[in-house]
Amino acid sequence: MATSKNQSNARPLKARFRSWLGRLVIACAWGYPIALVVIYLALDRVGEDWWVTTALLYAPRISFGAPLVVLVPALWLMGRRRLLLTQAVALLVLIFPLMGLVLPGLGGTSSGPSLALMTFNVNSEYEGPATILRHIDAIKPDIVLLQEATWGGPMEGALKTRFPFTESSTQFVIGSRYPILSRTEPEKVLNQGKQRSPRFMRYVIDSPIGKLALYSLHPISPRGSMGIARFRGTLHRIRTGEIWAGDPESDVVANAALRVSQVHYAAQLASQESLPVLLAGDTNLPGASAALRREFGQFSDAFRDAGWGFGYTYPQKYPWLRLDRVMASPSLKFSEFRVGCPAASDHLCVSVHISKR
Repeated sequence: MATSKNQSNARPLKARFRSWLGRLVIACAWGYPIALVVIYLALDRVGEDWWVTTALLYAPRISFGAPLVVLVPALWLMGRRRLLLTQAVALLVLIFPLMGLVLPGLGGTSSGPSLALMTFNVNSEYEGPATILRHIDAIKPDIVLLQEATWGGPMEGALKTRFPFTESSTQFVIGSRYPILSRTEPEKVLNQGKQRSPRFMRYVIDSPIGKLALYSLHPISPRGSMGIARFRGTLHRIRTGEIWAGDPESDVVANAALRVSQVHYAAQLASQESLPVLLAGDTNLPGASAALRREFGQFSDAFRDAGWGFGYTYPQKYPWLRLDRVMASPSLKFSEFRVGCPAASDHLCVSVHISKR
C-alpha cells in the first residue's frame, strides 16, 4: 500500500519536473536569439568603452553558438519544431554580424592600372626571414608592408634586391616597386599622462594609380592585458587565482584606451588627406568593434568589397579573429582580397589589388 502511494507521488513530481524543464527550454529558445542581438549591439555600440565588452570582442565568436547544441535537439525531442525557427534566427545572427561571414560577391574587376599590396605582421621574424620572403615572392606584391619587423641582416638585403625603394622605422618596414616620395613618423600621443608611440607610419607613394597616402598600422595589442594568445597559461592563472592579482579590469581598460587613442590619431590624419588614402596592417580591432566602426567607418574595407568567408587572420593555425585589414578612400576600389602566408608568423598575411573607381 505504501509503495503504491509513493509511486503515485513520484509521477506528479516527474510530471512537474518535465513541465518545468519544457518551459525552461521554450524560454531559452526565445531568449537566446535576443541575447545574441544584445551582445552584438553591446560590442558595436559600447565596445572598448567597457572592460567586459572589450574582453568579449576578442573571444572566439563560435563559442556563442554553444546553446544551439542543446536547444536544437531539445526542441526536436519535445515536438516543438516550430520553435526551431528561433534557433535559425540565432544562427543567422551568430554567423553574419557576430562571426562576420561575407558571402561571395562579384568582387569587381579592374580594367585600368592597378596596385598589388601585401600587409603582414611578421611577429619579429621568429619563423625566419627566408620563410617570410618565400611568401612575398609567391604573392609578388608591388608594395609590401611589414609590422613587428626588424631591419638589418638578411631581411634588409633581401628586400632591397626585390624592391628598389625600401624604408624602415621602429617596427615598420616597407618595400615598394614605386617611389616613396615621403615618410612621416607621427608625433607621440598623450595617454594617461604619458607620451606613447602612435604605432603607425605614413608614406606618400607615386603609384600607377596616382599618388597615394599609405598608412601602415599596428596599434597596441590586447594580448598583454588579457593573454588571448596563451589560453593554457590563462586557464592556469584562473585556476590558481593569479589572474585576479592586481587590477585586471583597469589593465584591460587602460590597454583599450591606448589602442583607441592610437587608432583615432591615425584615422584623424587619414580623414584630412587631400590624396587618396590606403590604410593597412594589423589593426588589433576585431569585427563588431565600436572603435573600428567609429574611426574607420568612412573607409571601404577590402574584405567586404572583394573577399568572402570569414577572412580571419589570427591566430594563424586556428584563426578566429580578423585583425589584419586593408581599407581605402571612396575613390579607390578593391578587386581582389586574399588571406595567406601560413606557418610564417602568428598572423596570416593579407594581399589585395586596388585600382581607381
